[in-house]
Amino acid sequence: MVDVQENDWEGRYDHIDQILDAPGPRTDEGFMAGDGVKDFLRNQAKILVIGAGGLGCEILANLALTGFKDIHVIDMDTIDISNLNRQFLFRPKDVGKSKAIVAAEFIMNRVPGVLVTPYFGKIQDKDDDYYLQFNLVICGLDSVEARRWINATLVNLVDPENPESLKPLIDGGTEGFKGQARVILPTITSCYECSLDMLNKPTAFPICTIANTPRLPEHCIEWASVLEWPRVHGDKKMDTDNPDDISWLYAVASGSKGI
Repeated sequence: MVDVQENDWEGRYDHIDQILDAPGPRTDEGFMAGDGVKDFLRNQAKILVIGAGGLGCEILANLALTGFKDIHVIDMDTIDISNLNRQFLFRPKDVGKSKAIVAAEFIMNRVPGVLVTPYFGKIQDKDDDYYLQFNLVICGLDSVEARRWINATLVNLVDPENPESLKPLIDGGTEGFKGQARVILPTITSCYECSLDMLNKPTAFPICTIANTPRLPEHCIEWASVLEWPRVHGDKKMDTDNPDDISWLYAVASGSKGI
């Protein structure tokens, strides 16, 4: 629980209360939102955000501005200059720093009373007890394997005798102008693993992934052709039918970090 009542002022959450107080299609006549629910959302709920990239920045900002005050964020990447055009929590002076740490500092400086706890590392570094402390997990990941791991972890946490062990997962993703989001209740609804056959083979890779943490041979090839070729050859266009160009691409991609 976060003790930040002194940072609340009259009318701070009026815009959110208009939504929380509105009756829905399934509410009884004379519905009134309970103060207990609002207090839980604002002063007790603990939220974990996985990923502080393009989608993660939006998630963190929206959670803070909605009234959630105890937020944790995990990300293993550092900030690249290519991130600055869309990941609005970062500035040129932040290049090379941890995304999670910089994002947390930005949110806390901008939104009074919000506590954002960052972790610069892999989600696999944390044990079950770490994930059990949260009321909700929200993913803004660009890796299928990372999604599968957190999905399996949350499913395995569920104890039928302990309802609090069920941690709802909101999974989101973007590519270009397209995006998707879904709510997963482990062991109750279909999970991420259930829908793997519906995934398309990726045809594009996030620049921040291929520059900082390449995980596949394709990432290294993309890094060499998209980032290194213009840096070395300037405006000259790569000719994929030219053996010399392809040999250069192979040599540079083979020497890329991470693979």
